[in-house]
Amino acid sequence: MKRWMTKALAIGLVCAGAGALLAVKRAAAVAADDPATADKAVFAALSKGDLTAANKYLDPDFSWIDGEGIMWAKEDAFRAKLKPLIASASDAKIIEHKYGKSVVWIQWSQGNNYSAHFWVKRATGWKLLHATEIAAVAKRDFKTVEPTYEIPCNNPCKAVPYKPLTPGEKAALDEWQEQESAQAMWEKHVSDSMDQRVVSTYGGASPSKADRIAGMNKRRMANPNTPKVGAAPALWIRTWDFGDAVVMVACQPTYGDKAYWSSRVLAPNPDGLWMMMESYHNYIKASPVMTATPDQPDLN
Repeated sequence: MKRWMTKALAIGLVCAGAGALLAVKRAAAVAADDPATADKAVFAALSKGDLTAANKYLDPDFSWIDGEGIMWAKEDAFRAKLKPLIASASDAKIIEHKYGKSVVWIQWSQGNNYSAHFWVKRATGWKLLHATEIAAVAKRDFKTVEPTYEIPCNNPCKAVPYKPLTPGEKAALDEWQEQESAQAMWEKHVSDSMDQRVVSTYGGASPSKADRIAGMNKRRMANPNTPKVGAAPALWIRTWDFGDAVVMVACQPTYGDKAYWSSRVLAPNPDGLWMMMESYHNYIKASPVMTATPDQPDLN
């Protein structure tokens, strides 16, 4: 009788263990098919320092830009034991947007802290490709310098240090370069519903499209003789093409200001026009204020 009870207990423990393992596998399978669930799981794991659990959700190309504007590759983020700026989804306001079938953008915000998570669909399920964090939006502790001479938009309007290799990359780049060329082109490539949500280290979340246009017009009318200055150039760009959406990360200096990382989702609207849907401007704290020279070469 005693031997039988021992065997029964052993069998019960085995069954319980198998059931628990099955539950974990089922949870992982659900997370793999649902980026919102996976998003909470991976940042919970990173907050606890459980790198093994977190790694299940991270793309091989995963990169992380922290609140100081430091870019970390996955291996380096693990070595540094980096912790998320916003530790728990329960403490955050969450926004989720889907682009096509393979890109989901999720933002967590908590007070003046923001975190954007770029999820992509791979053969093995949803993976976190990129994260960028903006910590406690504040005023600049340095002076910007307005150029006193006109600076043409050569880079990025005419040339960038990047070669698109797929039709999606080319279409996204062409339309983004057009967007950067003039205010009218910016208005063309930002939808009236304000799909583009810019968050900046020194500005926080952007207002509505109408408010942004009003601000641009007000500044132009108040300073009609201010020289025209081209858009912030791009020094480094990498993109990932998912057919109906492109994820772009770029390093951009700003004339008279610090350099920043831009993390974006570009996708076509219903009419096929590629637009910049999401954009984070994560300024590099260690960057000097960038200057320019008046004799900028013109690219034809």
